[in-house]
Amino acid sequence: MEVLSIKGTSQYPEVLLDHRKGTISLSGNSLPENAKGFFDPIIDWIEEYIANPFSETTVSIRMTYYNTPSSKILFQILKKLEAIHAGGHKITIVWHSPEDDPDMKDAGIDYSENVKIPFSFVTYKE
Repeated sequence: MEVLSIKGTSQYPEVLLDHRKGTISLSGNSLPENAKGFFDPIIDWIEEYIANPFSETTVSIRMTYYNTPSSKILFQILKKLEAIHAGGHKITIVWHSPEDDPDMKDAGIDYSENVKIPFSFVTYKE
């Protein structure tokens, strides 16, 4: 299984998926015109990872802004990751939000209420 690394742009999030460290990281903006096309390789990687996860998985989400299609796919990804938790492996979602953006923190809270994975919330100064 290869590390999946995608450099972020103003339209696409930075992505780092590393099975050797048990880390899944998404950060920046997510405004792709074709969200499904952008996220398909990420979902494929995650499905492969779920079959043989690291002993402890940390999912770091530090989004600045994302559109509705990205939000729906992010939810699908989080729901898929429930399988790791259900399988008895340790997994934590770390939701980062700017301290001056309560909407982004609220988005993380909404996800946490709909996904059976422990969440941790971190605020930061921009």
